Amino acid sequence: MLTATVLVDMIGFGIVLPLLPFYAESMGASPLEVTLLVASFSAMQLVAAPYWGRVSDRRGRKPLIVAGLFASAVSYLIFGLADTLPLLFVSRMAAGAAGGTISVAQAYVADTTGAEDRARGLGLIGAAAGLGVMVGPAIGGFFSRWGLGAPGFVAAGLCAANAVAAIVLLGESRPAPVRGGAAAGEAATVRGWIGALLRYPLSLLLVVYFLSISSFAALTSTLALYAERAFGIGAQTMGVVFTVSGGVTVLVRGVLLGWSVRRFGEPRTVRAGAASLALALLAVPLIPSAWWLGLPAVLYAMGAGTLFPALASLVSRATDEHSQGAILGGSQFIGGLGRVAGPVWAGLLFQQRGIETPFRVGAACVFLAFLLAFRISRPGLRAASSTGAVRARDVAV
Repeated sequence: MLTATVLVDMIGFGIVLPLLPFYAESMGASPLEVTLLVASFSAMQLVAAPYWGRVSDRRGRKPLIVAGLFASAVSYLIFGLADTLPLLFVSRMAAGAAGGTISVAQAYVADTTGAEDRARGLGLIGAAAGLGVMVGPAIGGFFSRWGLGAPGFVAAGLCAANAVAAIVLLGESRPAPVRGGAAAGEAATVRGWIGALLRYPLSLLLVVYFLSISSFAALTSTLALYAERAFGIGAQTMGVVFTVSGGVTVLVRGVLLGWSVRRFGEPRTVRAGAASLALALLAVPLIPSAWWLGLPAVLYAMGAGTLFPALASLVSRATDEHSQGAILGGSQFIGGLGRVAGPVWAGLLFQQRGIETPFRVGAACVFLAFLLAFRISRPGLRAASSTGAVRARDVAV
């Protein structure tokens, strides 16, 4: 049920995302205002994720997931009703704040899976999110014939229906006796939360995550610009490239990730993912024609599909059971910083130092992450709680 909940939520996100620039321009937005509108979502998500995670440790996962879905429905309703640019900003900021519940979904998986299956469970969440982002734009494009605001109403309806279904069908992964122990967790206070993020091994895992996610964001934000200048290809071809990479990511996270972690463990899976992502970045400036764009697309999809869920699993396993939401929220905060910083430094290098430079710098960053990943040791396995064993079925599709 949780996987279905994330899928529908991300379909709503994907419905409005491709239409956003055109909707904003119809209200008189400049290119800078369009980019700020996109950034406002990530900025609010970055701020909200740690808060959502910490509250869910105390209040339970289900109420926060339901609240996030209803908040998303309201944000998309505002999107559909918006007739001014400030109101559109409000809708995107509200959607970003609601999107911070991804850390709660990850904590739910941590609650309901054993250590050996955690990476696979987190991979299924990622696969559902990727599939939703793939399906959503097609739905949004269909309903845009009735106006650019119309897809917002569709997304709002989906999220509201999803919230109602979650109330009825989604079980609570963190019962009251366990929630009562949150005050004793290592992240019970802000000071304790920061201290936990800075201590080994979490500090090492988060450095690897930041280097990798910022380089990944740099790649995806400049690949289309590079392809246009190097090969003269347009949006339609790049749409195919990104669709292929999205499909590979869904396949890797949904099918191959669990096998890889069981066979090789999370640390080796992290290293393999980092190596694949570094090769993708190195390959972009070396490909001779547009026909070869599929190679880096597949490589970075495989890298992202294995690296990030395995890192999230290691973060979860390095955290006490009372602080899962708070620490995973902190991980999402670091990831948000990387997703904001990556496109910024990549854009500056692209403009000032040449179109190939961002990919070479990104490859160097990921190679450093690859080397640091050799310091990651597999943590001791924690036995799944009886509650987790009973409720593990809620993670399945």
